[in-house]
Amino acid sequence: MDEIATRRLLYLLLLVFVALGLGYALVIPPFEGPDEWSHISLVRYLAVHRSLPPRVLPDRNAASAGMTWFLEYHDPPLYYAPPLYYVLGGLLVSWINMDDLPHLMVPSPSWAVGWAPEANRDPRNKNLFAHRAEETFAESGTVRATFLLRLLSLGLGAVTVWGTYTLARSLWRERRLLALGAAAFVAFNPQFLSLAACVSNDNLLNALFCLCLVIILRGVQGSASRMHWIVAGGLAGLGLLTKQSALLLLPLGALAAIWQSGRPLRTRLADGGIFLSVALAVGGWWYIRNALLYGDPLGLASHFAAQAPLFRFGLREAWMTARSWWAAFGWAPLLVEPGLYVTAGLVLAMAGIGLGAYWRPGGLLWHMPSPTRRGLALLLGACGLNGLAFLRWAIATGAPVGRLLFPTLPAVGVLSSWGLAWWTRRLAFRGILTVCTGAALLFAAIVPWRYLRPAYASPRLPNGMPESATPVALTFEGGVQLAGYEPLTGDLQPGREVRLVLYWHALTAPRRLYRAWVQLGPQDPTNKVAEDGFWLGGSLYPSTLWRAGDTVRQEFRLTVPGWAPAPELYWIRVGLVDDTGERVTLTEFDSTAMVLGPWRMRPLAAPAPPTCPADFRLGTAIRLLGYDAERVAADSLTLTLYWKAEQAPGADYTVYVHLTDPEGNLLGQNDAPPKSGAYPTSWWLPGDVVADRHTVHLSDATAGIVRLHVGMYDLVTMERLPAYDGAGRRLPDDVIPLAKIKWEEVATCVSD
Repeated sequence: MDEIATRRLLYLLLLVFVALGLGYALVIPPFEGPDEWSHISLVRYLAVHRSLPPRVLPDRNAASAGMTWFLEYHDPPLYYAPPLYYVLGGLLVSWINMDDLPHLMVPSPSWAVGWAPEANRDPRNKNLFAHRAEETFAESGTVRATFLLRLLSLGLGAVTVWGTYTLARSLWRERRLLALGAAAFVAFNPQFLSLAACVSNDNLLNALFCLCLVIILRGVQGSASRMHWIVAGGLAGLGLLTKQSALLLLPLGALAAIWQSGRPLRTRLADGGIFLSVALAVGGWWYIRNALLYGDPLGLASHFAAQAPLFRFGLREAWMTARSWWAAFGWAPLLVEPGLYVTAGLVLAMAGIGLGAYWRPGGLLWHMPSPTRRGLALLLGACGLNGLAFLRWAIATGAPVGRLLFPTLPAVGVLSSWGLAWWTRRLAFRGILTVCTGAALLFAAIVPWRYLRPAYASPRLPNGMPESATPVALTFEGGVQLAGYEPLTGDLQPGREVRLVLYWHALTAPRRLYRAWVQLGPQDPTNKVAEDGFWLGGSLYPSTLWRAGDTVRQEFRLTVPGWAPAPELYWIRVGLVDDTGERVTLTEFDSTAMVLGPWRMRPLAAPAPPTCPADFRLGTAIRLLGYDAERVAADSLTLTLYWKAEQAPGADYTVYVHLTDPEGNLLGQNDAPPKSGAYPTSWWLPGDVVADRHTVHLSDATAGIVRLHVGMYDLVTMERLPAYDGAGRRLPDDVIPLAKIKWEEVATCVSD
């Protein structure tokens, strides 16, 4: 591949990176990026006040309910950091009015009650902030400014991708595909894309760190001019003015200057001194200012004051770091499928094996030119220093987040690409690595729409309730109406999840913070089998932000336990609770719950066969398979009848159970719908087997022989269903003579 073709591929890669980043930027709401609310607050402060903000030491810890205070707007901001990124951002958006920023920064209501987001794949409650309806390009200057700042960050991310390519070409001038692979390694990292699509000083730091690595790597490979080290020092100084992590560049640059070959030691020491002098001249003043004003040169006291340190950095913290280095989004974070982490880990393991093969005694590394070996050692040293600094920071702040390792992501990309190249020497692996690159691109493209959009999409529906919904239009006190719901498809089953979508409508702007609850259960509401509850409108758009006329979609998940009785009919009950904990009453009738349904709950398997088999038929639709009988008291019999629907009965029938003496005198009876009405025959489907339990009390407990008769009838017409025996002969009076038993031996199966 020639140089022109390589350049074209690089430009295509950068174009794809920007296109992917725009997708991330569009689906992540303002303030939801890593510490984005703090960065935007600082940009606005510098744009408005035209001066550096003072350092503010918070008087509380950023944990649980305390997060609400931290996430509110503060002037001056609580976040304290070097100013370069914020100065650039302030210049970029200085013409935009961001006065609505305090109005838009509404912490999620979940923080106030200690409902911190959990690290899982459930998209609910992943947001730091609630989001108003006016949070749009048309209505909000802050939103417009945020998008411009995100474009700035995305451009800086593209610089980092380009710098990664340049870094690899500095080591291996002729290995163009390897350099493209290193750039793709960075560009298709979903976490890096997510960060590059948000407002963060990390993006400027990553770009400057990468460019500085390029300059000092070229310097360590051979004799470099004095101007070379001035430029490197300038980049390092700009990094110091961006984030404290750039301090790592100082020992790296000084070592590279001293380590360069072909120059006297005095000259190399002078180059190192020039590098450090320029870096400190450009960026050191901010640290001197902190020392003079606050006695805190690094300006980190405000960070440490708000965080809870770790007692140790163990496997759990290492796993959290690894996930958030590649694909763990948002605050909680929002995770992807476990198998994808395993796949990414295997690719990195392959790269590590390849690197080990190069470094073993007699490996390819030892046959490379000395400048290349020095360059590789410099990259490894950068990764090592960054790893140690990250470890110290994670323990001190309790924040083991992988994005803090991104300053050396380009170095990791170059080393990983080189390690994976070892496998391409084996023809069978070339196709696999090509597929992996394509899969990485595809996954990076899918992330915004599969994981981020479901977690951050506003539940507010500007066009109202869809036509697919079933209307309800029942109103709760306070002006909140349940407009409708999406009909459930199919039957319910134990052990499975029910997703219920409700549509709410605000007749007036609610003034209270409501919580919606839903319950699934049979006719008796006290026997509920599943329930769910959350803020009305979710944590993204709680009721206190609603405007009159809003329609809001909300999804609930009800996990049906495996023990849920079936087959039966189940109902869903819906209600509201206000911010005092009181249930809200419906205006149409005196109730605090709205009932939806019913739905059929079908068992996963048929019940166990009856102890006493039988073969009778009622009409053309129902067959009696047998029965179980048990004497539960001296004068009581429990009879379980096993009905099977040969066809859909189409009407509701009542079961009768008669106990008579041998002469036909009635000793006891029980008339009731199957399962006491929990599963009427009009709901039966072909193939249903229903275990129907009845308890009959005997009027004469001294009776010896008792005859057992059963059947069904229509309660409206009082007509019995025709009864037939197994041979198809119609039975007298349409009564099934089920058994003749001795009262003392009820459990014995004896035909009549």
